[in-house]
Amino acid sequence: MLLARRFAARFAPRFAPALTVCLLLLLAAGGCSRDIHVFRSTTNSPKNIAVVSTTTGETLWSINVPAGQQLRLDFGRGEGDEVQRSPDVPAKTMRWDLYTLDAVAEWGQKMKGGKRLDGDKVDLPDQETIISMSIREADGAQSR
Repeated sequence: MLLARRFAARFAPRFAPALTVCLLLLLAAGGCSRDIHVFRSTTNSPKNIAVVSTTTGETLWSINVPAGQQLRLDFGRGEGDEVQRSPDVPAKTMRWDLYTLDAVAEWGQKMKGGKRLDGDKVDLPDQETIISMSIREADGAQSR
C-alpha cells in the first residue's frame, strides 16, 4: 500500500495534464460519429442488404452481397457537424461500395487495403430509413 502511495504521489503530477487532454479529446470526439455500416458476406454467411423506408415500408435500395465481398454503406444527412450527428435528420444520400474481404474498416470506418470492386451514390427521399439484413442459404448447402 505504501508503494502505491509513493508511486501516485511521484507520477500523478506528471501524467495529469496528458490525461486531461486525452479526456477532453475523447469528449469532443464522442459526437463525431458517422452513419457508416460494413457488412461482410462469406460463403457460410452470404448477406442480402436492403434500405427500407420506415414511413412507407418500401424498399428504397437493395443488394445481394456476393460471397467473398463486403459492403460499406455511408449515409449523408447534409452539411454541417450538427446535421451529420443528428439522428432526427433523415439521410439524404447513401454511398455504397463493395470491397474484397481483405479490406479492413479502420477507425472512422475508412477502408484500408483490399480492392474496391463497385459503388455508387444514391439519393434518398426525405424519410427515416432502416437497414434490413438477411442471410441467404450458403451455396452448396443442403435443404432439410
